[in-house]
Formats: sequence, C-alpha cells, structure tokens
Amino acid sequence: MRFTLHCILAVVVLASVSSCARKAGIHHTLREGKGGKKMGGAFHVNETADIRSLDPVQMNDQSSVQVGENVYDRLLEFDENLNLIPGLSALPEISKDGMTYTYHLRTDVYFHDDPCFPGGKGRKFVASDVIYCYTRALDKTTNTGAEPYFKYIKGGAAYYSSNKLPPGGIPGLQAANDSTVVITLEKPFSPFLFYPAVGFGFIYPHEAVDHYGRDFVFHPVGTGAFRFVEYKQAQYCTLVRNDRYWKIDSAGNRLPYLDTVQFTFIPDNKVELQQFEANKLDHVYRIPSEFFQSMVGENKELKGKWSKYHLVHVPALAVQFYGFNTTDPVVNNRHLRRAIAFGVDRNKIIKYILKGQAAGPGIYGIVPPSMPGYPVERVHGFSFHPDSALAELALAKKELGGTIPDLTLYFNEGGGRYTDVAEAIQSQIKENLGIDVHLQMLAFAQLTPRIDDGKAPFFRLGWIADYPNPENFLNLLYGKSIPPSGPSTINSTRYNNPEFDRLFDSAINETDRVKSFQLFAQAEDLAVQDAPYIVLYYDEDYHLLQPNVQDFPANAMFQLDMKYCWFSE
Repeated sequence: MRFTLHCILAVVVLASVSSCARKAGIHHTLREGKGGKKMGGAFHVNETADIRSLDPVQMNDQSSVQVGENVYDRLLEFDENLNLIPGLSALPEISKDGMTYTYHLRTDVYFHDDPCFPGGKGRKFVASDVIYCYTRALDKTTNTGAEPYFKYIKGGAAYYSSNKLPPGGIPGLQAANDSTVVITLEKPFSPFLFYPAVGFGFIYPHEAVDHYGRDFVFHPVGTGAFRFVEYKQAQYCTLVRNDRYWKIDSAGNRLPYLDTVQFTFIPDNKVELQQFEANKLDHVYRIPSEFFQSMVGENKELKGKWSKYHLVHVPALAVQFYGFNTTDPVVNNRHLRRAIAFGVDRNKIIKYILKGQAAGPGIYGIVPPSMPGYPVERVHGFSFHPDSALAELALAKKELGGTIPDLTLYFNEGGGRYTDVAEAIQSQIKENLGIDVHLQMLAFAQLTPRIDDGKAPFFRLGWIADYPNPENFLNLLYGKSIPPSGPSTINSTRYNNPEFDRLFDSAINETDRVKSFQLFAQAEDLAVQDAPYIVLYYDEDYHLLQPNVQDFPANAMFQLDMKYCWFSE
C-alpha cells in the first residue's frame, strides 16, 4: 500500500476543521457499556494527505485505506500480531494441492443503510457480493490497481487482459450457495492466503456502484463498523456508528464503541500537533522531526509537558524510498542510479532530519528488516560510500555523453517530513555528485497518477505492507506486472529483469516458508544491485494519543481499525 501544500492550504483546512472538531476541553457524552467499557464519543484523527478514492479497486494510498478500514469489511482480517483471523468468512479450507480455497461466510451481516437500496435499508451480505467485488477488481475499465492480487484466480488474468467476461463469470470464482465462495487458482500460489485480507478485497454492494456511478469513489457503502456520512475535499470525512454491525465483544457489547470517527486533512504536521495539544485531535501519527527530541526521551518515553499523553511505538512493516523510472532515457542508466544510491548519507538523514524517528537506515532492500522470518542479511544494499559514488558517476558520464542533465524529484509533502528529507537529499546529491536536482512537490492524489503514467523519472514513494509476506514488497519490481500500455500501478519503476522474475516465481510457488523466503531474498539482492530505487529508511511508527484513548489499534502495518477503540472518560 502506498503512503504518504503548505501554510495557505493549512489555513483553509483549519477554518473548516474548526466547524467540525470539538473545542478544547470539551467532554464526550459517554454511555456505560458492559465489562467496564464506555460507549460513545467522537474520535478525531488527521491524515496529512487527502483521500484519493474510496472505491476499493483504486485504493493504494494511506488516507483512503484508513477510511476504508472503518467503512468496509473483508473476508479475512489481521490481529494486532499480524495473524490472520476470520472476518466476513471463517479461515478458508485449502485443498491439498494448494489450488482451491473454500470460504464459509457469515450469515448475520448487513450492508449499511443507504439510499442506494430500496427504502434506504441495507440488505443482507451474500456470496454473490464477493463474486461481484472480486470480478470488478479485475475489470480494467474501473482503473483497478487490484489486478496483481487477483490475477492468480483461474481465468482472472485472461479476463483482465481481454476485458471479456465469459458466460458464467470467471471460472475460478464461484458461489456454491449464498454462504459459500470457492476460489480456484491457476496454479499453487502460497501468498494468496493473505489476499482476501488486503484493502483491494473490501466488500461492497453492486447497488452502490450502480446508484452513485462515478461518485462512488467518494460515497462508499460497506458492512463495516462505521457508515459514511460526508466528505468535503481536502477538509474532512465523517463516519458514524453502524448500529447493525455484526461484531460483539466478549462482554456482550455490540461494536463499535465510538459514535463517530472524524477524519481531517491538515497537510502540515506542525499544525496537526498544535490541534492535538489544543485537544481538537485525539491522535497524531508521527511526531514532527524538529520536536521529536524535546518530546521523546532516549527510552522512547514522553517527557516534560508531553508526559500526560500516551505514546505507542512499533517498528513498522514500511519503507520509504526514491524510485527511478527505468525506462526514462536518463535514469535508465544503471551507473547513474548506483551513483546516487551510494551518494546519499542515510544516517545523516535519520540523525539530523528525522531526529532519530526511524527504525533504521535503508541499507538492505525494499523489504523491511521487521518482516518476520525474512533473511534480510542476504540482501546487500547501499550505504554511503563517496568513492564508489564517484566511480559509478564517471561510468554514467561516459555512457551519457559526458554530462549528467539536471534531475527533477517529484514528491508529496507528507506533513512537512518529505519536504525536509527531499531538501536534504537534494543538497547531498549536489555536494557529493555535482548533480542538480530540482524539487517538484505535488498533492499525493496528483503525484501517483504521474508516477503510474511514467511521467516522473525520479520520485518519492513509501510502502506499508498489506500483509506480512516479502512478495507484497517485491511485487513492486516484478516485470510481469508491467502492462503493455497504460498506467503501471504496482511496478512504478517499470523494472524488468527476467532473472528476478524467475526467482520471484520460484519463491511464490514454493510452499516451504523458509525456502520461499530465501528465494525472495536472492531475487531482491539481484534487483538491489541495479538500483531501481534508493531505499532511504525503514519506518518506526509513533502514535501520540490523548490520555483517555483506550485500545488504539497499532500493529506493524498501521491499520486504523477503530472498532475496538474507546474513551475512558
């Protein structure tokens, strides 16, 4: 999953936020629940980038997925330790040959009440809804980004390629009855176990797509813990409690506990922190780097006036990197990419720009060291080495006619952090290599189409794992995922190495987890040497919370699932 405007926009946003955020010091109206839990209240959370789309087939940015986590459900979910658990389905029955997955669905789930249904009353969720959503995920006319996840279903790749649905639908996607879905794969593919738990697997009704048409991207309807109420571009998105939600906690409370989740989109993380301190936000994701050392001690505890708040931190299954479009006439030069990779001092970035707010420098590959069971030591990435950088630069100049043209780095602000990092790297590349880099900041919703369309030769992206398997990261380098024409939504670097693809294919077909991970590491080590990207650093997530926030969700993939969160007062 991809993730991620300055002061004038921040002022505009704050003007709108004040109309929907609570005033400082206000108390929630809470109800007594069972087992000591409190029901009610409005949770205010900010994303520094605006929503791109709330249509599940197009969700590949953090802001959209975080809203989607609360509106939609999936067949399977992850718990706080990233174990697969039942969602709309029990854990699947898998055939001995690893090709058939049978999902037994819940029969007590209803879609949200919404005008798309007759009388505005949400109908019951059934197996045909799964068939509809997974089929639509392979319909290229929807501008889907889900094809790499669902193409392994028998007949899925053929449908995506031809866009002609055969009679009876996709052969490997069938409903045995209203509560049973059977998925058959083209061949064994072990990571498919996780795919029904990714954001592209959110379930929604066909009535919503039919009723809202193009507006469905900003009017989601699901079965999740919260119902969509309103979205105002670059300002806010309001969700309210789904009173018919199917989950009940161990004490007998019907989830969720909260009455409202209010998303705002303040682009400046310094302003975001001010809003938090004024008690207008309940949560801050990532502390502004310039304040980090004054707020957080060496043992990662809050200090001073901040000690009254809660701090949750966890090494993330997430990476920040700069990518190169390897089909571009300039940065397709391998020596130039390697020169830049050697010429960036990642430790300085972490020390002076991030103020230590990272899990570590990007000295391996794109798969974070926090990936459980991954032999990261077998991946020999880049660290700062000026002599090697200059040697690679000399080779690049020979191949590019003696000079290196100016480069432009496309990035989004990300609350100010990405700007600070970009400016530091711009300076390092000039100082260490003599290459001029111009900075072009775009809103994330504008940045990603430019990258996907191949119009950003040098760009910033990040990736948060959709599921805990190296394939989720290395799929970004899989040559076979590059379409013959049009946007390349997964392999943004358009890296194409047949030997990498061969090793990658071997890894995904290997049912032994240890052997599979070794093959993934071998493939990644091969790709890293070509430097289709510069790994900057691996993330550590820091969540700053108001004192009364309980059971805030914080796993290594930062899935903002608010159904278990509650206020103690």
